[in-house]
Amino acid sequence: MDYLDILKRAWNITWRYKALWVLGFFAAAAGGSGGGGNPASYSTGAEDWSPGAMEPFFDWMAQNWVYLAIVGTALFFFGLIYWVLSIAAQGGLVHAVNEAAEGRQPSLGPAWRVGFSKWGRVFMISFVLGLPMVVLGVAMVAMLLASGFSAFSLTQGENAAGGALVGFMCCGFPLFLVLMVAGALIISILVQLAVRYGVLADFTFGRAIVQAWNDLWAKKGAFVFWLVMLLPGMAYGLVALLFLLPFGVPAVLLIVDGNYSVGALLGVFAFLMLLVPGAIYGTFVSASWTVFFRRMTGMEAVPARVPSGPQYPVAPSPGAPPAAPAPYVTYAPTPPPAPPIPEQPPAPQTPPGPYVPSEPPIVDVDAGPDA
Repeated sequence: MDYLDILKRAWNITWRYKALWVLGFFAAAAGGSGGGGNPASYSTGAEDWSPGAMEPFFDWMAQNWVYLAIVGTALFFFGLIYWVLSIAAQGGLVHAVNEAAEGRQPSLGPAWRVGFSKWGRVFMISFVLGLPMVVLGVAMVAMLLASGFSAFSLTQGENAAGGALVGFMCCGFPLFLVLMVAGALIISILVQLAVRYGVLADFTFGRAIVQAWNDLWAKKGAFVFWLVMLLPGMAYGLVALLFLLPFGVPAVLLIVDGNYSVGALLGVFAFLMLLVPGAIYGTFVSASWTVFFRRMTGMEAVPARVPSGPQYPVAPSPGAPPAAPAPYVTYAPTPPPAPPIPEQPPAPQTPPGPYVPSEPPIVDVDAGPDA
């Protein structure tokens, strides 16, 4: 499978139908690019988080609690509405990209209708596949709390209880970390495939998950395509970092220095700067997985490649219009040679009879020359 051709086709759809960026804004996963590094070389110490250092922050919150309550309530309802629309946008964007891949003109109205009609199915796919990660997270938190209790027991002189902390840090924590990373990888692929089975193939959420699981382990290229998608993910991270640096880093520094209002305002600007790149990237990711799903399931034929070899140009005849170039040429296989025809034995010949000498002609001597 030509993965680069899939990315190229997905980018063409993303850039040609810019109305799909609205769906991509809601469907994009909330994955920011966490850039490490501090350009101001500011280092925080224990005195920055002491009770005396945090007292101005608590005083500011006490003086502006009304505004904070209003903003918090508005953010809660905004987040709830955004979550509902994001579930619908996932299914709608899959439908719209499939329409574009089929050669039809996608539009937002039918895409939103399909997204809301498949809302419950898409939600159940994400909910069921996300449960194992929630269980692992709860188990890790429980073990961390148990290890903290063991550390406290170790300080009290109970070596047996404190040994549990050492055992967890040496064995339990790395094991849980590997399980979390592997689980996140597998679940992220299953969600992409199962959502497309639910929207495009109209499977129920259970059947879609089972079919996605079978395709994942049938070596149909899903793992490889997930690795390929890391490349545009890293490119988006660099672009987001460039948009975030002018406002995000100063906002953090101002909040640390106590300028909470200006820091919050710069943080809002940093969020607004990432809206358009995030919408484009979300649309591109969904389009890429949809095109890959169509190739994997046979909904879209894989174009045949022209075999390599010397190409000789042919001069067109005078006055003939230029012929349209054919992007893909399919060559029929050379038929095997026909089996040789067996030789027929020669026909039997009759043997010649005995030789009989012919009589000489009779010449009339008395006839004249004119006879």
